[in-house]
Amino acid sequence: MAQNNLARNLTQEEPESYVSTPERVKPTPGVLPKQHLKLSAFEKTLIVCGSAILTVLMLVVVSSKIALSNSQHQLQHLDTRITAIHNNNTNLQQQIGELQSSSRLQKIAKENGMTLSNGNIRNVTK
Repeated sequence: MAQNNLARNLTQEEPESYVSTPERVKPTPGVLPKQHLKLSAFEKTLIVCGSAILTVLMLVVVSSKIALSNSQHQLQHLDTRITAIHNNNTNLQQQIGELQSSSRLQKIAKENGMTLSNGNIRNVTK
């Protein structure tokens, strides 16, 4: 508790000793106050053009990202269609194999009264 009182005493004494009065602070005649530099017309034009170019580049990046996303979506859609068509082709080839099987053809021939004659069979190659 004694330390808290000490801190209060120090802070109360400091403002009185460091109070600056207008008589103490006098501007020196050789030192000028800080002045802000003014921008020339070229610098203003350069800043405006740089900002415009930066804005255009940001828009180009965003639009290219959107175009890339759309292209990826189309590619994924085409890949899905290719897979579906490939599966359909595989199923159709399997059906062709089943329909061309010799046992099935002999069964259909017997049902219709036909017989197999080896002399009438011809092999055709492409």
